[in-house]
Amino acid sequence: MELRWLTAPADEVAAAMASVRRDSRPKWVPTRRQVLVHVNNCLILWYLFIVFMTFGVRVDVYHDGQADASDIGGLTVTMTILAGWLFGTYWLHRWAARPPSPRTRLKEWRQTLTALANGFEYRPSSVATFSSLITTPSRGVSEHPRFVAPGVEFGNLVRRAGRSGTWHYLAVRLPAPLPHLILDATSNNRLGSDLPGGIDRAQRLSLEGNFDRWFHLYAPMTYRSDALYLLTPDVMAALIDTASDYNIEIVDDTLVFFTSSAVDFGTPEPWQAVHAILADVASRIAASARRYRDERVPGQEIPLVISAINAALKNPDVVWVAPRPRIGPDGRRLNFRDRTNGFWSMLGGLGWFVFLTLLYVVPGIFAFAGLMSIIDGR
Repeated sequence: MELRWLTAPADEVAAAMASVRRDSRPKWVPTRRQVLVHVNNCLILWYLFIVFMTFGVRVDVYHDGQADASDIGGLTVTMTILAGWLFGTYWLHRWAARPPSPRTRLKEWRQTLTALANGFEYRPSSVATFSSLITTPSRGVSEHPRFVAPGVEFGNLVRRAGRSGTWHYLAVRLPAPLPHLILDATSNNRLGSDLPGGIDRAQRLSLEGNFDRWFHLYAPMTYRSDALYLLTPDVMAALIDTASDYNIEIVDDTLVFFTSSAVDFGTPEPWQAVHAILADVASRIAASARRYRDERVPGQEIPLVISAINAALKNPDVVWVAPRPRIGPDGRRLNFRDRTNGFWSMLGGLGWFVFLTLLYVVPGIFAFAGLMSIIDGR
């Protein structure tokens, strides 16, 4: 991989970005300054809640509903503090509206130029662009940074719906669909599996050698022999040597490597890891996918296909069309307990609603009630 832009002089990076005329940050990605603005606004609301509730209780309980001079004086001090705070908030908003800092902008430029130098486009997305455990449900998913080439994409992914989390991923399009397989890497399992969904343990399949020390393989019950066909000894060795820190999922015609932490693409290590996986592991699995056919699907039986090919060779008038690769219904999806569906989805949505209510609505209501107590006591 060409990685010189990660350490090139700043003026050279700026000149190169000016020549390609590309934006390095989408508008929907919040900066740290914008996040700080939201935190500040929330703190102001809670400040009003504490102040007005405190003085409201003093007026109603301790002063028999009448505000005395000490209440007015204390309220004047707190409102003076609020006025200074609001003045600072105004400048905070202006500061947050400014472009990213030169250091942040330079880091993003380095990533963009590194991607272009290696045949990738910088294309962040505010929605999920592939199907996987880490993108289910697809709502509340954003991918930034995201680097794309034909049939390949990688980057960092944030999921805010269901079982939220941050992931580093690499997704590769396969030449044909394969049975649904999941390899849970043991290296990133601390208190349990980090997969965003509990898989039925009955689908666990043990492989030869010490492969189980590195990965726990899950395959559909009737597709165990197919998993052994796809995960040949050379593929297993490549997985251990190159991708032991990644969970791996094969779903339909997509091969996904993912790990439950974002990476810094301003450093060479993630780029080198992606290159190694594409060159050593993904290419081997893609070759297996090209040869694989699910004989459970009518028309894809190997003897029937060979017979059709021979007939076409003997009779030039016969036009043979290869059957479109398909996977039988039993092999398309594993059985797993995804907490993003059904009861757990409702519970998560309710929890998020309660959190926002406690964060904004409750202090706003009580602040208003406290203010009215003070006004009534004047």
